[in-house]
Amino acid sequence: MAAVLLVVLAVVVEYVEVNFFQGNIQPSTDILPSVISDWDTRTFLWINNGLANVYLSWFFNVVTGLGSTEPILIASGLLYIAGRKREGLLLFASVIIGTLITLPVKLAVPRPRPFATIPTTIVFDREGGSSFPSGHTMRAFSAAYVLSTIWPGFTLLFYLVACLVGFSRIYLGQHYPFDILVGILFGLLAGHLTIGYKSKILKAASRIGLYTSD
Repeated sequence: MAAVLLVVLAVVVEYVEVNFFQGNIQPSTDILPSVISDWDTRTFLWINNGLANVYLSWFFNVVTGLGSTEPILIASGLLYIAGRKREGLLLFASVIIGTLITLPVKLAVPRPRPFATIPTTIVFDREGGSSFPSGHTMRAFSAAYVLSTIWPGFTLLFYLVACLVGFSRIYLGQHYPFDILVGILFGLLAGHLTIGYKSKILKAASRIGLYTSD
């Protein structure tokens, strides 16, 4: 029963991700102040155009997937099945909390992705939905925060991967730098809230049979 509930929750989170974060609708006008958008465009082009390289393109196409919903949910599920239920549940909770933080902003600030407004963008994929903020970056940093709290010896590695995910989103033409910066802040906030409320999260999980304290 516990495994079934976990799968159902995973499906719900994935549904929100696909239908709201990566929908087919592409905003047409950047509503952010010009002081931000101008800096964003210059920095974006320096990374997306200036650093274009066949080897980097292959590398970042692989790395960017680590910030998707699926790998993090799979990781949380594997931890849960392997007997690290506490760690798996907290990682899973960070995805949900991050979604609840980011989704309203995605809907309130419909910013077009760089490839929709900058003709010289080197595009590797045309994702839909608002560019602001970066959901991949949010999830990567939220996961890094939670995992580094659980396994502090790997803190540098967790945050290095998160930084690479964030950078990949600019390199691949999906986000502006400011989207990444806000994604980092939201991710750290989601991770902080997850750890700060871990007792309540685990208590709620125990009520539905997903967790039994040692």
